[in-house]
Formats: sequence, C-alpha cells, structure tokens
Amino acid sequence: MARKKFAMLNGSLLHTAAFRDLKSCTDRNVYFTAHLSSQADYSGLFRCPLSLFASEAGIEITHLKIALARLKEAGLLEFEPESELLRIGGWFRSINRPDNLSRVQSHVQGYLSGELPQTDICRRSIAEFVLGCLARTQRFKAGSEHGPKIVDELRSFLATAGVNFRNLRPFLEDEFRLHGASLAREFEDVMLGLVEAEAKMQRAADRVQMQDASRVRSGCDQGASTVPPQEMRIDSNKTKKEKEGCEAVRLSDGNGNEAQSNANARPLPETLNSLLVRAIRATA
Repeated sequence: MARKKFAMLNGSLLHTAAFRDLKSCTDRNVYFTAHLSSQADYSGLFRCPLSLFASEAGIEITHLKIALARLKEAGLLEFEPESELLRIGGWFRSINRPDNLSRVQSHVQGYLSGELPQTDICRRSIAEFVLGCLARTQRFKAGSEHGPKIVDELRSFLATAGVNFRNLRPFLEDEFRLHGASLAREFEDVMLGLVEAEAKMQRAADRVQMQDASRVRSGCDQGASTVPPQEMRIDSNKTKKEKEGCEAVRLSDGNGNEAQSNANARPLPETLNSLLVRAIRATA
C-alpha cells in the first residue's frame, strides 16, 4: 500500500465521545501522530515499530505503551507487538472509505498481497473495510452500476480472503452488528463469497482426511482392512510360531517320541549314555 503524503481527519472527531474522553494530551498526541506517521498508508493498517513511533511522537516508549493501552480501550488505536502493526480504529467508517471501484480494488490487492500476517488485527481491518465499502454503495444514485460492481468485487474478495485469513466470519458479523444496521441486503450478498471460501477449506480438509484414510487402508491386510499394519505383523509372528508347533507335531510319532526328520539325524546324548547302549558297548 502506498504511503500517505497527507492526512485526513473527520471534522466531527472533536465531538465524538471516544476522543472527547481522552483527558491526556499525550494520548491525543499519539493519536494524531498515528495519522501523520511516515509509515501511514491508505488502509489505516501499517507497520510502525515502537521505537519509530515514539520518536515521531516525541515521547518515551514507556509513555507510548501507556497511551496505546488507553487508546485501544477507547477503540481509537490498536497495536500488535508481535507484528508491530498499528491500526487506526474506525478508519473506513468515515471519510477514508473508498469512494469508487478502483479504490476498492487497490485495497483488495493490498490485503491479498501476502504481506500481512494472519492475525486478528488484520481481520478487524478487513471487516471494517468490507462494511465501510458497503456503506459507501448506498450513496450512489438509484440505478447506478457503481454500487453493484463494488458488491461483486467484495464478494470475490471474501472468496479469497476467507481462505487466506481463517476464521474471518465472526469479525465480519461483529462489525455488521455494530455498524451495519442498514446494510442487511448488501451484507448478505458479499457473505456469499465467504461461504464459497469456507466450502473450499472444507473440501480441502475432506481430501486430507480421505488421503489419511487411504494410507491406513493400504497398510492393512485386504482380508481385514480395519487391522493396522502393526497388528498384522503380530499376527504373522503368531502364525509362524503356530506353524513351527505344527511342524514339531508332525515330526513326532504316535508314542510321543520325536521321529527323525531325515536319515542323517544324530541320536540324542541321553540315548548314547543310556544303560542299554552302554551294555551293548560292553559286550561288543
């Protein structure tokens, strides 16, 4: 997303409860600095390391963290330390929402560029973007093609974003409950794209499950397809022992005496040392 060369603030900001309740000048300074930051772009979501942010605001990092916590509670700013992403709350609910199809497409390319992590701060930005664009469509004249084209673009966007950013549905629904009272029909249209994305993920999960099941079946005996390979090996060892036992039975005679398996079998030591054999030796 391109860097901003200027900042636009809603003129009614001073009259909003969230901003009016900020009693600290430091908090207000941090909020304005976020809009004027050298890292700021047209999406209101950008990477801004704390060290750089503190330098631009002219305060220490310790004070910056305290101010960010208060601004997050007020719903004005959100910072994610792991990714160092900063999001200006309500960005797409006012004058910064896209006002034509090309601007919508530019934001879509930014979200789908692969540069953003799959984190909640990005999901909240996407939800606000979608609802903000839908609100903008209501300002077009009746019969205009601009509104339907934006809705189609958003539906296509969610079909991909729903896969790239898993678990996107609750964030969209939360944004709709808070700021989409008059957008029920448009919201239902664009959510068809998310339904398509969820169907893609389900089909992919089903394929993985079928492949796993196929691998298990391939390792089992065809006559007992539910028996794992380990158990089949155990059965093979057992069968081998049983065969050896049967072979031993076949090598014994009816009197329980072991028979010779071939003509070259040697007598047992017990036989050679028996009284009968020693008597024969003595008379020889």
